[in-house]
Amino acid sequence: MISLLLACSARIALVDPPDSRSSRLPAPDGDLAVRPARRPMLLRGGGADGWEQIGARPVSIDEERVFAGRAFPMTLSPLLSGRTTLTEWAAEHRETLLQLVRENGAVLLRGFGGMETPQGFSDFVMGLRLEEFGMGCSAAPRTEVAPGVFTANEAPPQEKIPFHHEMAQCEDKPAFLFFYCEFPAQTGGATPIIPSNAVATHLREAHPAVAQRLAARGIRYARTLPAQDDPLSPIGKSWRTSFNTDTRQGAEAAMAAAGTTWRWHGNGDLYTETKQMPALVVDGRSGKEMFYNAVIAAITGWEDVRNDPLKAIRYGDGEELDGEAVAALIETGEWMAAHRVAFAWQSGDVLIIDNQAAMHSRETFTPPRRILASLWGEALRRPEGRAEPERQSSR
Repeated sequence: MISLLLACSARIALVDPPDSRSSRLPAPDGDLAVRPARRPMLLRGGGADGWEQIGARPVSIDEERVFAGRAFPMTLSPLLSGRTTLTEWAAEHRETLLQLVRENGAVLLRGFGGMETPQGFSDFVMGLRLEEFGMGCSAAPRTEVAPGVFTANEAPPQEKIPFHHEMAQCEDKPAFLFFYCEFPAQTGGATPIIPSNAVATHLREAHPAVAQRLAARGIRYARTLPAQDDPLSPIGKSWRTSFNTDTRQGAEAAMAAAGTTWRWHGNGDLYTETKQMPALVVDGRSGKEMFYNAVIAAITGWEDVRNDPLKAIRYGDGEELDGEAVAALIETGEWMAAHRVAFAWQSGDVLIIDNQAAMHSRETFTPPRRILASLWGEALRRPEGRAEPERQSSR
């Protein structure tokens, strides 16, 4: 079933050959722009039978684009509304759904219904049987509202959150990100996404020398954490919350274990600098190079009373980024903004992101807006004849 659907999904909206260059057209200014995706036809070559077996089908949204021959994101809707809830449907077709996420980088589930509360969203993600993942290293202030479910970054609505891979600056990173729209903003508030490989390709083509230096030398992230949570900052999570401790000794033990260096400020704030980390990574599953980092977010968005974004990134050997690298990264951020997919949220939408394949961000918005998030590791495997480990009620 899975192989049939994947083979079919690769043909959705495909008239051009599956080559990344074929999905680009010259823009008026001479740059390359990814064109909007064509409306997909429902599975050629008998593929409709495969979709009928899982009770869902790919549909098109106006905002999608074509990257490397695929509509991005893949959007799935039920064949017949009201027959089953999203939670029930996803639990029954778990392997197919997760494989489609891996193959496409991001899948938007729209129109399924039956999930109107944070607890309903929790039931949905719990039913997918994924490894639990802690939120400690995340820089964003968040509030847990149901088991495994948190508010998305609680930064003020006028603050734009730039593109990043979730927790790329951390030792451990989630495999899957889930976003659920309880209700959309009055205006704005999209969660733009973009394939990471497309960004890596642009950097290599537009700034080859900078890309080579970043690939060879890696990067370090520098950030000052407040003594107490700062709800006015998009990176305002305190060191107490980040390291789940009330003592400096506890924080220092956690940083030492992660290879992080640090310096305490007199007011109780904490300056941290990570160990050397990669900026460009080859995905072992696809063989594609990914811009797997939080560099754009750091140099354009890690700004508050404690942090200067232009000092947030260093080369992996500790040397400050040179002017050419800073300019190249800022231009790459602008390219990402021009080629992103920013669909309008609808109540009940669920967006699933493969955190190694796609980057995400957040637009400014007019409140109210309620987007919930859930971060998870890889899919659990159930040994023959054995039950999976019992889950905890929260993380």
